[in-house]
Amino acid sequence: MAQMLFYSGIMKQGEKNFLVNPFEKIVGEPICLQKDEYVCLTAEAYDKLVNVLDLKYREPMCIVYVEGTVNADTMVKLEDLKFVEQKLDTTEEEKLDMYKEKSIRIMNEIISSQMMISNFELFHFFKLNHYLEAKGIFIIDENREEQYMKVIESGDADTLQVLSEYLDALDEFNVIDEKYTKYKEYKDKVKSAQTAKEVEEVFYEFTAKL
Repeated sequence: MAQMLFYSGIMKQGEKNFLVNPFEKIVGEPICLQKDEYVCLTAEAYDKLVNVLDLKYREPMCIVYVEGTVNADTMVKLEDLKFVEQKLDTTEEEKLDMYKEKSIRIMNEIISSQMMISNFELFHFFKLNHYLEAKGIFIIDENREEQYMKVIESGDADTLQVLSEYLDALDEFNVIDEKYTKYKEYKDKVKSAQTAKEVEEVFYEFTAKL
């Protein structure tokens, strides 16, 4: 049975790091987030976080955070979790922050589902790249056209087929990279929004463009 690891995205606000969008990954499966955008959790902390955030209905029972400097190298334990119960008398600013958190959490879910890259796809891409390098074809941004022509002019049918597969895989990765760039752009817009209406407009614009 595959071994699972547990993570959560984070939203930094001062010394507090609010935990959003907990997710699981198989050991070795790539994560399409920057190192300062998520933390690792123990299984116990993950189970508690999922239960408290009530992800099925996307209306958290309370806000969960950890304090201090954290990133992907941080292992968050159950005892590290701090909880702030949702209050009926929250201020307008607190309501806006919660609305932002909820929107970003759903955006994370959407982008995560569209950025899945299997270990097999990555292995195949690196295998194709290694084959080309063994043939003396070293492709970088500055020499792509030159290297492509080199393969075409060689008349080597096998290498040309490998190059075709390599370019198809590269196109898929570029699409994923473009989506992630757009996600980062819209997440920053949500964070800087001044009203719930503005958050809503940014969120729906984001979903429409993916």
